[in-house]
Amino acid sequence: MPTGPNDKITAIGKKLTALEKPEIIKRMIQGLAIFCVLLFIGDFFHLRHGKFESEDLFGFYGFFGFAAFAFIIFATKVLKSIIGRKEDYYAPNVVDAEDYPDVELDVKEHGDD
Repeated sequence: MPTGPNDKITAIGKKLTALEKPEIIKRMIQGLAIFCVLLFIGDFFHLRHGKFESEDLFGFYGFFGFAAFAFIIFATKVLKSIIGRKEDYYAPNVVDAEDYPDVELDVKEHGDD
């Protein structure tokens, strides 16, 4: 018989919700930062054989990857303004746009069974 709010969560759900604790998130960010620093240091010892002269520069792939990611983000914003539609574009013809009487909605508050 359930005795607390966590008794309704499955075993894998309990493990996944444990990842949301602030101390766990802080540890994951620290681990990622340490990993990035180790990769940065490892770039000193890596022998490069690039096809282009720019590939042999220190940290080229890190900077190139960051620039490519930033380009994708900004290109998405521009593309959205060109081909995007308003939020209510389909509103007049969809079922969700209908107004329902409150008595027929069967609205439940958080925690209601």
